[in-house]
Amino acid sequence: MSDAPGTPQPPVWGSPQPDNPPQAPGFPAQQGYPPQQGYPPQGAPYGYYQQPPQYAVAQPGNGLGIAGGVCGIVAVVLCWIPFVDYISIILGALAIIFGALGIRHATAHSGGGKGMAITGVVTGIVAVVITILFLAVVYTAINSVTPTLGVLGH
Repeated sequence: MSDAPGTPQPPVWGSPQPDNPPQAPGFPAQQGYPPQQGYPPQGAPYGYYQQPPQYAVAQPGNGLGIAGGVCGIVAVVLCWIPFVDYISIILGALAIIFGALGIRHATAHSGGGKGMAITGVVTGIVAVVITILFLAVVYTAINSVTPTLGVLGH
């Protein structure tokens, strides 16, 4: 590059030339203006190539674990209600069975629902124990009152 007085200097990178307005990449040159010089060739504009959407893979379900957890929670709620606590024994036993099967399923298939299955086993055991204790207390109280009522009735 010589510094001769008649030689024009190339424009600085990024600065617009006075006789050529800047043009957007990817658009044809406007009529009446020659294409700009000094810019590298442009690739495809942004946004033309999009990644395919990524979908989350659902883990296999654990219906037995969920059934055990629900049965156990309902059994714990019902074990405090007289005359309904018999249902609590049945639901507690089902919660223990379903929870144990749900734990086995979650371990074998490495799926979700293991926490709910453990909840079913624990709440099933708690419900059965509380129900048996509650029924024992009620039965003892009824048997202790019955002889007194028999004596007063005669």
